Amino acid sequence: MIKEVAKDIYTFNVDMPQTALKQLNIFVIKTPERNVIFDTGYNLPETKEQLLAGIAELGLEVGDLDLVITHLHADHSGLAYLFQEAGCRIYAGEVDGEIINRMVSDQYWETISERQAAYTDQMETMDLSVNPGYAFKSNETIDFIPLKIGETFNVGQYQFEVMDLIGHTPGHIGLYEPNYQFIFSADTVLDPISPNITYWGEEYPNILNAYLKTLEHLKPLNLKRMFATHRQLIDRPNRRIDEIISHHHERLQEILDAMSEGMSYTVEDISRQISWRVKFDKWENFPKSQKFFATGETMAHLDYLVHSGHVLCEIINGVYHFQKVEATIQNIYKNVIV
Repeated sequence: MIKEVAKDIYTFNVDMPQTALKQLNIFVIKTPERNVIFDTGYNLPETKEQLLAGIAELGLEVGDLDLVITHLHADHSGLAYLFQEAGCRIYAGEVDGEIINRMVSDQYWETISERQAAYTDQMETMDLSVNPGYAFKSNETIDFIPLKIGETFNVGQYQFEVMDLIGHTPGHIGLYEPNYQFIFSADTVLDPISPNITYWGEEYPNILNAYLKTLEHLKPLNLKRMFATHRQLIDRPNRRIDEIISHHHERLQEILDAMSEGMSYTVEDISRQISWRVKFDKWENFPKSQKFFATGETMAHLDYLVHSGHVLCEIINGVYHFQKVEATIQNIYKNVIV
Protein backbone atom coordinates (compact mmCIF):
# COMPACT_ATOMS: atom_id res chain seq x y z
CA MET A 1 0.00 0.00 0.00
CA ILE A 2 1.34 3.41 -1.00
CA LYS A 3 1.52 6.08 1.70
CA GLU A 4 2.40 9.75 1.31
CA VAL A 5 4.69 10.59 4.25
CA ALA A 6 5.50 14.19 3.23
CA LYS A 7 4.68 16.42 0.28
CA ASP A 8 5.64 14.49 -2.89
CA ILE A 9 7.30 11.72 -0.83
CA TYR A 10 5.76 8.24 -0.90
CA THR A 11 6.63 4.92 0.67
CA PHE A 12 5.69 1.28 0.15
CA ASN A 13 7.05 -2.05 1.35
CA VAL A 14 8.70 -4.86 -0.56
CA ASP A 15 8.94 -8.31 0.98
CA MET A 16 12.28 -10.03 1.48
CA PRO A 17 11.43 -13.69 2.12
CA GLN A 18 14.00 -16.07 3.57
CA THR A 19 15.48 -13.28 5.69
CA ALA A 20 15.04 -11.99 9.24
CA LEU A 21 14.45 -8.41 8.07
CA LYS A 22 11.26 -9.47 6.22
CA GLN A 23 10.56 -6.13 4.50
CA LEU A 24 12.21 -2.99 3.15
CA ASN A 25 10.64 0.47 3.13
CA ILE A 26 11.01 1.93 -0.36
CA PHE A 27 10.82 5.73 -0.66
CA VAL A 28 10.01 7.67 -3.82
CA ILE A 29 10.04 11.43 -4.38
CA LYS A 30 7.71 12.24 -7.27
CA THR A 31 7.78 15.76 -8.72
CA PRO A 32 7.14 17.31 -12.14
CA GLU A 33 10.87 18.00 -12.50
CA ARG A 34 12.41 14.80 -11.19
CA ASN A 35 11.56 11.44 -9.65
CA VAL A 36 13.93 9.71 -7.23
CA ILE A 37 13.74 6.28 -5.61
CA PHE A 38 15.82 5.22 -2.60
CA ASP A 39 17.24 1.68 -2.55
CA THR A 40 15.89 -1.45 -4.23
CA GLY A 41 15.48 -4.56 -2.08
CA TYR A 42 17.09 -7.98 -2.61
CA ASN A 43 17.71 -9.52 -5.98
CA LEU A 44 14.76 -11.87 -5.54
CA PRO A 45 11.80 -12.48 -7.88
CA GLU A 46 9.26 -11.66 -5.14
CA THR A 47 11.01 -8.43 -4.22
CA LYS A 48 11.39 -7.40 -7.86
CA GLU A 49 7.70 -8.00 -8.56
CA GLN A 50 6.61 -5.83 -5.61
CA LEU A 51 9.12 -3.10 -6.44
CA LEU A 52 7.82 -2.83 -9.99
CA ALA A 53 4.21 -2.90 -8.76
CA GLY A 54 4.82 -0.05 -6.33
CA ILE A 55 6.51 2.05 -9.00
CA ALA A 56 3.60 1.39 -11.37
CA GLU A 57 1.04 2.33 -8.70
CA LEU A 58 2.70 5.73 -8.53
CA GLY A 59 2.15 6.09 -12.28
CA LEU A 60 5.84 5.66 -13.08
CA GLU A 61 8.14 3.26 -14.88
CA VAL A 62 11.66 2.29 -13.88
CA GLY A 63 13.10 4.51 -16.60
CA ASP A 64 11.36 7.56 -15.08
CA LEU A 65 13.45 7.39 -11.91
CA ASP A 66 16.85 8.31 -10.58
CA LEU A 67 18.11 5.76 -8.05
CA VAL A 68 19.92 6.63 -4.83
CA ILE A 69 21.63 3.72 -3.08
CA THR A 70 22.20 4.64 0.56
CA HIS A 71 24.64 1.82 1.29
CA LEU A 72 26.14 -1.37 -0.04
CA HIS A 73 24.00 -4.11 1.54
CA ALA A 74 22.19 -6.35 -0.91
CA ASP A 75 18.76 -5.46 0.47
CA HIS A 76 19.47 -1.92 -0.69
CA SER A 77 21.39 -2.57 -3.91
CA GLY A 78 20.40 -6.02 -5.16
CA LEU A 79 18.05 -4.80 -7.90
CA ALA A 80 20.16 -1.84 -9.03
CA TYR A 81 20.72 -3.57 -12.35
CA LEU A 82 17.06 -2.92 -13.26
CA PHE A 83 17.72 0.80 -13.19
CA GLN A 84 21.00 0.49 -15.05
CA GLU A 85 19.32 -1.51 -17.82
CA ALA A 86 16.63 1.20 -18.07
CA GLY A 87 19.27 3.92 -18.51
CA CYS A 88 18.58 5.60 -15.17
CA ARG A 89 21.05 7.76 -13.31
CA ILE A 90 22.31 5.83 -10.30
CA TYR A 91 23.82 7.63 -7.31
CA ALA A 92 25.79 6.13 -4.44
CA GLY A 93 28.38 7.20 -1.90
CA GLU A 94 31.96 6.98 -3.13
CA VAL A 95 33.04 4.29 -0.64
CA ASP A 96 30.02 1.97 -0.72
CA GLY A 97 29.51 2.43 -4.47
CA GLU A 98 32.94 0.95 -5.09
CA ILE A 99 32.30 -1.90 -2.65
CA ILE A 100 28.97 -2.72 -4.36
CA ASN A 101 30.89 -3.36 -7.56
CA ARG A 102 33.51 -5.44 -5.73
CA MET A 103 30.72 -7.54 -4.21
CA VAL A 104 29.95 -8.97 -7.64
CA SER A 105 33.21 -10.96 -7.59
CA ASP A 106 33.81 -14.12 -5.57
CA GLN A 107 37.18 -12.70 -4.50
CA TYR A 108 35.42 -10.13 -2.30
CA TRP A 109 33.44 -12.86 -0.54
CA GLU A 110 36.52 -15.03 -0.07
CA THR A 111 37.97 -12.16 1.95
CA ILE A 112 34.81 -12.09 4.07
CA SER A 113 35.12 -15.84 4.69
CA GLU A 114 38.76 -15.49 5.71
CA ARG A 115 37.84 -12.78 8.19
CA GLN A 116 35.10 -14.97 9.62
CA ALA A 117 37.53 -17.86 10.05
CA ALA A 118 39.60 -15.69 12.40
CA TYR A 119 36.75 -15.49 14.91
CA THR A 120 37.00 -19.03 16.25
CA ASP A 121 38.91 -22.26 16.47
CA GLN A 122 35.72 -24.30 16.24
CA MET A 123 32.89 -22.61 14.35
CA GLU A 124 31.76 -24.25 11.13
CA THR A 125 32.92 -22.64 7.90
CA MET A 126 30.45 -20.04 6.71
CA ASP A 127 28.44 -21.27 3.74
CA LEU A 128 28.12 -18.19 1.56
CA SER A 129 24.95 -19.52 -0.05
CA VAL A 130 23.09 -18.93 3.24
CA ASN A 131 24.42 -15.39 3.58
CA PRO A 132 21.71 -13.09 2.16
CA GLY A 133 24.34 -10.51 1.26
CA TYR A 134 25.88 -13.01 -1.14
CA ALA A 135 22.79 -14.92 -2.20
CA PHE A 136 20.66 -11.89 -3.13
CA LYS A 137 23.24 -9.39 -4.38
CA SER A 138 23.27 -7.87 -7.83
CA ASN A 139 25.19 -9.95 -10.34
CA GLU A 140 26.21 -6.91 -12.36
CA THR A 141 28.38 -3.91 -11.60
CA ILE A 142 26.80 -0.47 -11.82
CA ASP A 143 27.96 2.80 -13.34
CA PHE A 144 27.20 5.13 -10.46
CA ILE A 145 27.50 8.87 -9.97
CA PRO A 146 29.36 9.48 -6.68
CA LEU A 147 27.53 11.51 -4.07
CA LYS A 148 30.15 13.46 -2.18
CA ILE A 149 29.73 14.36 1.47
CA GLY A 150 28.46 17.91 1.90
CA GLU A 151 27.19 18.41 -1.63
CA THR A 152 23.60 19.37 -2.39
CA PHE A 153 21.12 17.02 -4.08
CA ASN A 154 18.01 18.84 -5.28
CA VAL A 155 14.63 17.22 -5.88
CA GLY A 156 11.64 19.51 -6.39
CA GLN A 157 11.22 21.74 -3.36
CA TYR A 158 13.77 19.75 -1.38
CA GLN A 159 17.46 20.65 -1.06
CA PHE A 160 19.24 17.71 0.47
CA GLU A 161 22.68 17.73 2.01
CA VAL A 162 24.61 14.48 1.51
CA MET A 163 25.71 13.31 4.97
CA ASP A 164 28.34 10.81 6.04
CA LEU A 165 26.56 8.17 8.16
CA ILE A 166 29.48 5.76 8.55
CA GLY A 167 28.87 2.86 10.92
CA HIS A 168 26.36 0.35 9.59
CA THR A 169 28.65 0.21 6.55
CA PRO A 170 31.91 2.06 5.85
CA GLY A 171 30.31 4.41 3.32
CA HIS A 172 26.69 4.68 4.41
CA ILE A 173 25.21 8.04 3.35
CA GLY A 174 22.05 9.94 4.22
CA LEU A 175 20.15 12.78 2.56
CA TYR A 176 19.29 15.51 5.07
CA GLU A 177 16.75 18.25 4.39
CA PRO A 178 17.54 21.12 6.82
CA ASN A 179 14.51 23.24 5.94
CA TYR A 180 12.06 20.45 6.78
CA GLN A 181 14.25 18.70 9.37
CA PHE A 182 14.04 15.16 8.08
CA ILE A 183 16.57 12.73 6.70
CA PHE A 184 16.62 9.63 4.53
CA SER A 185 18.67 7.70 7.07
CA ALA A 186 18.24 4.14 5.75
CA ASP A 187 19.68 1.70 8.34
CA THR A 188 21.49 4.19 10.57
CA VAL A 189 18.69 4.37 13.15
CA LEU A 190 16.00 1.68 13.32
CA ASP A 191 13.10 1.07 15.67
CA PRO A 192 12.38 -1.27 17.40
CA ILE A 193 15.39 -3.26 16.14
CA SER A 194 18.98 -2.05 16.35
CA PRO A 195 21.15 -1.75 13.23
CA ASN A 196 23.81 -4.41 12.86
CA ILE A 197 27.27 -2.93 13.43
CA THR A 198 29.86 -5.40 12.22
CA TYR A 199 33.64 -5.53 11.89
CA TRP A 200 34.93 -4.43 8.47
CA GLY A 201 38.59 -5.28 8.92
CA GLU A 202 41.67 -3.23 9.70
CA GLU A 203 40.90 -0.86 6.82
CA TYR A 204 38.07 0.55 8.95
CA PRO A 205 39.32 0.44 12.56
CA ASN A 206 36.90 0.88 15.45
CA ILE A 207 33.80 1.07 13.27
CA LEU A 208 31.55 1.03 16.34
CA ASN A 209 33.21 4.20 17.55
CA ALA A 210 32.63 5.76 14.11
CA TYR A 211 28.97 4.75 14.33
CA LEU A 212 28.54 6.30 17.78
CA LYS A 213 30.09 9.50 16.46
CA THR A 214 27.57 9.46 13.62
CA LEU A 215 24.72 9.22 16.10
CA GLU A 216 26.12 12.06 18.19
CA HIS A 217 26.49 14.25 15.11
CA LEU A 218 22.84 13.68 14.20
CA LYS A 219 21.46 14.80 17.55
CA PRO A 220 22.11 18.57 17.20
CA LEU A 221 20.10 18.59 13.96
CA ASN A 222 16.95 18.23 16.08
CA LEU A 223 15.36 16.10 13.40
CA LYS A 224 11.61 15.80 13.31
CA ARG A 225 11.60 12.57 11.35
CA MET A 226 13.92 9.87 10.06
CA PHE A 227 12.89 7.84 7.03
CA ALA A 228 14.23 4.44 8.11
CA THR A 229 14.26 1.55 5.67
CA HIS A 230 13.21 -1.21 8.09
CA ARG A 231 10.26 -1.38 10.47
CA GLN A 232 8.72 1.98 11.41
CA LEU A 233 9.50 5.56 10.50
CA ILE A 234 11.06 7.40 13.43
CA ASP A 235 9.10 10.38 14.75
CA ARG A 236 11.24 11.05 17.84
CA PRO A 237 14.75 10.66 16.45
CA ASN A 238 16.82 11.95 19.36
CA ARG A 239 15.06 9.71 21.86
CA ARG A 240 15.71 6.67 19.66
CA ILE A 241 19.32 7.72 19.07
CA ASP A 242 19.87 7.90 22.84
CA GLU A 243 18.32 4.44 23.23
CA ILE A 244 20.70 2.97 20.67
CA ILE A 245 23.75 4.64 22.24
CA SER A 246 22.71 3.22 25.61
CA HIS A 247 22.24 -0.20 24.02
CA HIS A 248 25.84 -0.25 22.79
CA HIS A 249 27.14 1.06 26.10
CA GLU A 250 25.36 -1.80 27.87
CA ARG A 251 26.55 -4.28 25.26
CA LEU A 252 30.16 -3.31 25.81
CA GLN A 253 29.74 -3.86 29.53
CA GLU A 254 27.98 -7.18 28.95
CA ILE A 255 30.99 -8.38 26.95
CA LEU A 256 33.40 -7.36 29.71
CA ASP A 257 31.21 -9.10 32.28
CA ALA A 258 31.32 -12.29 30.20
CA MET A 259 35.13 -12.37 30.42
CA SER A 260 37.08 -13.57 33.44
CA GLU A 261 40.44 -12.08 34.43
CA GLY A 262 43.39 -14.04 33.06
CA MET A 263 41.29 -16.00 30.56
CA SER A 264 41.61 -15.84 26.77
CA TYR A 265 38.55 -15.81 24.51
CA THR A 266 37.81 -16.06 20.82
CA VAL A 267 35.03 -14.01 19.24
CA GLU A 268 32.81 -17.07 19.15
CA ASP A 269 33.53 -17.84 22.82
CA ILE A 270 32.10 -14.46 23.76
CA SER A 271 29.26 -14.56 21.22
CA ARG A 272 27.89 -17.76 22.72
CA GLN A 273 27.87 -16.23 26.22
CA ILE A 274 26.12 -12.92 25.60
CA SER A 275 22.41 -12.33 24.95
CA TRP A 276 20.78 -12.13 21.51
CA ARG A 277 17.26 -11.05 20.64
CA VAL A 278 16.53 -14.08 18.50
CA LYS A 279 14.14 -16.98 18.82
CA PHE A 280 16.91 -19.54 19.34
CA ASP A 281 17.69 -20.25 22.98
CA LYS A 282 21.08 -21.91 22.44
CA TRP A 283 24.06 -20.84 20.36
CA GLU A 284 24.22 -24.33 18.87
CA ASN A 285 20.75 -23.78 17.39
CA PHE A 286 21.62 -20.52 15.64
CA PRO A 287 21.53 -20.87 11.84
CA LYS A 288 24.90 -20.28 10.19
CA SER A 289 23.71 -16.96 8.82
CA GLN A 290 22.79 -15.78 12.33
CA LYS A 291 26.20 -16.84 13.65
CA PHE A 292 27.80 -14.86 10.83
CA PHE A 293 26.02 -11.64 11.86
CA ALA A 294 26.39 -12.26 15.59
CA THR A 295 30.15 -12.86 15.55
CA GLY A 296 30.70 -9.88 13.27
CA GLU A 297 28.84 -7.65 15.73
CA THR A 298 30.73 -9.10 18.70
CA MET A 299 34.01 -8.43 16.91
CA ALA A 300 33.05 -4.79 16.32
CA HIS A 301 32.46 -4.36 20.05
CA LEU A 302 35.70 -6.13 20.94
CA ASP A 303 37.58 -3.92 18.51
CA TYR A 304 36.12 -0.91 20.31
CA LEU A 305 37.23 -2.33 23.66
CA VAL A 306 40.75 -2.88 22.33
CA HIS A 307 40.93 0.76 21.20
CA SER A 308 39.58 1.99 24.55
CA GLY A 309 42.14 -0.04 26.50
CA HIS A 310 39.71 -2.45 28.16
CA VAL A 311 40.82 -5.55 26.27
CA LEU A 312 44.04 -6.88 24.75
CA CYS A 313 44.08 -8.74 21.43
CA GLU A 314 46.53 -11.39 20.28
CA ILE A 315 46.43 -13.36 17.05
CA ILE A 316 47.29 -17.03 17.57
CA ASN A 317 47.41 -19.34 14.54
CA GLY A 318 45.34 -16.83 12.58
CA VAL A 319 42.61 -16.55 15.24
CA TYR A 320 41.83 -13.48 17.38
CA HIS A 321 42.15 -14.04 21.13
CA PHE A 322 41.09 -11.44 23.71
CA GLN A 323 41.89 -10.84 27.37
CA LYS A 324 40.17 -8.38 29.71
CA VAL A 325 42.37 -5.79 31.43
CA GLU A 326 39.69 -3.33 32.62
CA ALA A 327 36.42 -4.45 34.19
CA THR A 328 34.10 -1.50 33.56
CA ILE A 329 33.24 0.68 30.58
CA GLN A 330 32.10 3.54 32.82
CA ASN A 331 33.44 7.00 31.86
CA ILE A 332 35.59 5.64 29.03
CA TYR A 333 32.72 5.73 26.53
CA LYS A 334 32.65 9.54 26.30
CA ASN A 335 36.41 9.76 25.96
CA VAL A 336 36.50 7.34 23.06
CA ILE A 337 33.82 8.91 20.87
CA VAL A 338 35.03 12.51 21.09
